[in-house]
Amino acid sequence: MVKWVVKLDEFDIQYRLRPSMKAQVLTDFIAECTIDDNKSEDATIKEAATSEPDLTSIWVLHIDGASNAQDSGAGLILTNSEGVVIEYVLRFNFKASNNQVEYETLLVSLKMAKELEIDSLKIFTNSQLIVGQVKGEFEARDPIMAIYLQKVKDLVTNLRYFEIFHIPRMRMPEPTHFLDWQ
Repeated sequence: MVKWVVKLDEFDIQYRLRPSMKAQVLTDFIAECTIDDNKSEDATIKEAATSEPDLTSIWVLHIDGASNAQDSGAGLILTNSEGVVIEYVLRFNFKASNNQVEYETLLVSLKMAKELEIDSLKIFTNSQLIVGQVKGEFEARDPIMAIYLQKVKDLVTNLRYFEIFHIPRMRMPEPTHFLDWQ
């Protein structure tokens, strides 16, 4: 550890403790995520009858999962146009492939959207297999993947608007040495 401190010292890196979260964070969360129950029933029915989603009502979800021999987990970020951001980290206590972890994350995300009464959702993931299967472009040949796919389709039927997109993984740039620039 001391060797790294000495090596990194020449770069003038300052170490600061992470500040603790204050009780105000919980208050802010409640204030931002409280649903307005004072809407009239007519406005709610009219809102539900529209086939085109209001751009302000679409929530955007980014998910990514990973698995290795020791552990598996995932992260998700759910945002809306008003700036509300919900970040969630998942840790799975069972052995799973990367594709199973991605599906588990998608299922948790869809269940969370249902609990939050979100009816318009755009999902972005780096799993080409999941996107292809959900869109019907790929066939789910593996029985486990077919079960996951069916669960996702069941949850998606509750949404008024749903789209899923593939974000290609970027190739990592070749490592460069900071001393080579001289």
